[in-house]
Amino acid sequence: MSCASPSPRVPSPTADLRRRGKRLALTAYRLGLLAAAFLCLHLVTQRRDAGRAERLDSTRALAMVKTWLPNAAANGPPEGDDRVSPVLDANGEPIGWAAQTNPAARSIIGYAGPSNLLIVFDARRSVVGVTLLESADTSGHVAVVVKDAGFFNQWNGRNQSALGLPGKPVIVSGASLTSEAMARGVAARFGAKGMDEWFPGEIPIEAVKKLFPGAATLSGEQVFDGGGKPLGTLLRSSRMGVAVRGFQGPSDVLLALDPSGETIVGVAMAGSRDNEPHTSDVRDTLAFDGPFKGMKARGFSKLEPGTTLMTSGASRTAEAVEESVREVLRRHFAPEPVARPALGIREGAALAWIALGLWLGFGRWRGNKRARTLFAVITVVLGGLWLGLMTGQDQWIKSAMRGSVAGSALPLLALTFAAVLVPAAFGKNVYCSQLCAHGAAQQLLGNLRRRRFVLPPALHRVLAGMPWLTLGLLWLLAFLGVGFPFADAEPFEVWSAGFIALVPVLIFAGGLLASVFLPQAYCHYGCPTGAVLKFLASSPGRWTRRDSIAGGVVLVGWLSFWIS
Repeated sequence: MSCASPSPRVPSPTADLRRRGKRLALTAYRLGLLAAAFLCLHLVTQRRDAGRAERLDSTRALAMVKTWLPNAAANGPPEGDDRVSPVLDANGEPIGWAAQTNPAARSIIGYAGPSNLLIVFDARRSVVGVTLLESADTSGHVAVVVKDAGFFNQWNGRNQSALGLPGKPVIVSGASLTSEAMARGVAARFGAKGMDEWFPGEIPIEAVKKLFPGAATLSGEQVFDGGGKPLGTLLRSSRMGVAVRGFQGPSDVLLALDPSGETIVGVAMAGSRDNEPHTSDVRDTLAFDGPFKGMKARGFSKLEPGTTLMTSGASRTAEAVEESVREVLRRHFAPEPVARPALGIREGAALAWIALGLWLGFGRWRGNKRARTLFAVITVVLGGLWLGLMTGQDQWIKSAMRGSVAGSALPLLALTFAAVLVPAAFGKNVYCSQLCAHGAAQQLLGNLRRRRFVLPPALHRVLAGMPWLTLGLLWLLAFLGVGFPFADAEPFEVWSAGFIALVPVLIFAGGLLASVFLPQAYCHYGCPTGAVLKFLASSPGRWTRRDSIAGGVVLVGWLSFWIS
């Protein structure tokens, strides 16, 4: 009598469905933790940057505030919708308010740069004083403004609610652009729009008629008469990004072309930030002498600069207008940019290499030593030496801080998504085993010795925790806003930038040298990015202690964000 061996146990459909659901839930959990960490870092960075932009310098600004509020002991953090800082006395009681014009004024350029003003209010939100905190404008123009007490006193006594109404500010002669930019900055800080536009609004049809007497309408750059007949083209320097500085500032130059677009009909000034009477003299020359009229538009750039528009006593303003005409025509006739192919040779090669690595990682060849060695050579040469293509914490942290992957090349995005999604979804860390050039280089160097060291278990456990320690430290520095060069913590930048920074070079060389004696030494004992990918790939469908620890760390990060 023979005993039949028991048949293998076949899982029921319900158990199989439950197992798949558990694995899917755990995959979503791990990817969700990563996304939550990225989002938390982004929000922390946003709030910190906003606070830095609005927060007054605690020492320098306080000394200035005391000029008008002698009992001031501290500036509180910005608060309220208007983000104005309370001024506190020694008992912590508010005795007034203070604000700076940055960041609203940063885009308002005076003669050569923006300025940041300090506005001090009493307890009723009336201005008691305004002064300059800092300026990127030229020192000579700034000095002229600072000496003019009447300029800063123009806001005294005005309520905060009225500061967003720019009106006609007091302008300092000899520093008109600098002083007007400061005044515009105050208005922008308290809600005025368009303060960074020196020539706002559209050109009135009356101004167009000076160049095209029969003009009735202006549609974009095209001028039409009352019957809809095209009269020509009107180009405007301020709308084309042309701002050539004259004696004191740029001018808004209008350039008229005939219907063919080849001949200049005339040139006029719609506005100017330059000095009087220089601007009036140039306007008169343009209107009565018509120096540009009848000239060929395409051949204008070949003429000697400074020979077309000549105005005695206003040479710098005239030269700026002529140069504006030259640049407007250059941009107008510039050929349309040729569309770049969606994929160049490098991009195509990179994507093909990534696809081949994924195929090898999932296919039957992954266990073939010769195939793995050959692909390791390809990865080192193509992925490392030619493309310098590797994902790491510098890229991850900076993308999280920006809240966007915009600006990253397509191959790098494809590589990063493959590195993260494949281990989470399939439990296979294909990036570390196939696509990391540094890992491939260690693999090849490890083949140089048949006999390699094995670390004692206790030392192995200690060193295996180093990647996690590095990972935690890097993200902690990022959350605290410490300006640390994150690329220095990994050797990957050496592959793309070369032997420039000392620390990554030492990690690069040390890791490769160690891999001759210890299999994949840097991967096991140094790589923070590899640690994350191993976590995503580990124990598919089974909850581990690392899942609990990772969830706790991310929860602490969010709690600190909500509480702070």
